[in-house]
Amino acid sequence: MIKEIISQENKECIGGFIAVYADAIMAHMNPSKMHKYDIAVVIKNDKTIWATRVIQEDSNQVQENFEWINIVKDNIVRKSSPIMKKTCYFQIKKGELYGTYVISDDLILNEEFCSSKSYLDFITR
Repeated sequence: MIKEIISQENKECIGGFIAVYADAIMAHMNPSKMHKYDIAVVIKNDKTIWATRVIQEDSNQVQENFEWINIVKDNIVRKSSPIMKKTCYFQIKKGELYGTYVISDDLILNEEFCSSKSYLDFITR
């Protein structure tokens, strides 16, 4: 999905991934709404981080216009789970995309970003 978004939006970037919303309270209260808060994250050539909400593929809606939001690194923190130690969590501390996310397997792999951990290291340092 991330490759389609990048080509549709004609974004020049060095990497990108889909981040799945992972708020524990929302998962407990209404798990069916979790995917409404997923985001696409791209890292542009100038090393800035941009994100937008995405509609998942299983939805009948076709998403055409994306509202990209610049996210500064100071607004992103690494999170961890005592149960799932290898899962790459991060939190956006404030703003429209506030929340905790997991870097999904839907990502662009290249020399600079060879895994979800390399993306997590980049956005949280």
